[in-house]
Amino acid sequence: MAKALRQPNNESLTAAKAVLAIVAIVFGVHLLLSAAFHSLGGPRDPIVAALLSAVLLALLIAPPVYWLVLRPLRTEYERRREAERVGASMTHLALTDTLTRILNRRGITVSLLDAMAQAERYNTPLSIAMADIDHFKRVNDTQGHEAGDRILAQVASVLSETLRMPDKIGRYGGEEFLAVFPHTTLAQARKIAERMRGAVQKAEVAAGGSARVTISIGVTQFQRGEDLEQLLSRVDKALYQAKSGGRNLVAAQRASRDSEADAS
Repeated sequence: MAKALRQPNNESLTAAKAVLAIVAIVFGVHLLLSAAFHSLGGPRDPIVAALLSAVLLALLIAPPVYWLVLRPLRTEYERRREAERVGASMTHLALTDTLTRILNRRGITVSLLDAMAQAERYNTPLSIAMADIDHFKRVNDTQGHEAGDRILAQVASVLSETLRMPDKIGRYGGEEFLAVFPHTTLAQARKIAERMRGAVQKAEVAAGGSARVTISIGVTQFQRGEDLEQLLSRVDKALYQAKSGGRNLVAAQRASRDSEADAS
């Protein structure tokens, strides 16, 4: 605590010393120039003498001003820029899944919470989708975890390419991906999810032999006033509906109690 309190005082003292040093240098150089003009018989015109004195004064004090003030400020600026760059890099690593190179569970959750706050504040639509790779455990059991990791990375790449600019996607669980669609209604989100499902089905991601990887997707829309747990619970129900309906499907779950989930 004492060290933190002393830091600003030390910086202020250093700045004060630099200012005093500059004042002393300017005063000293001015005296030297005045004496030189007087002894050498400088220009008689006072305007010319003042201009010449100002030019010489600027040339003489520029180096010490640079070394005492500008150079330390530039060094401090570069140090802070480097610290900000390192901090941003560390934040990116902390929110990124190392295998798929998309957001991890923490990163996509932060993005979702931010989107929920924006939707709540400005009363704009927000939808989310939970995608799960079909029969992924079978792939791990028969082909090994290396093959499973390769499939996860390829599916993540395909899903990322199908999203729009404002959308976010992250690896939420082992083989689950959570997508966030700002300013998007349930009907619009369902179309995007169907595009995601079709893209994975068409991609050449092999699940072993001639079998191709497919995904099931649950979609729902955020309702004002609900919390994160309620929203994720509803999208989980939609995903379960897609799984139980035969997989490789998109199911939409509405918030109203009297409406049932529908799959396509």
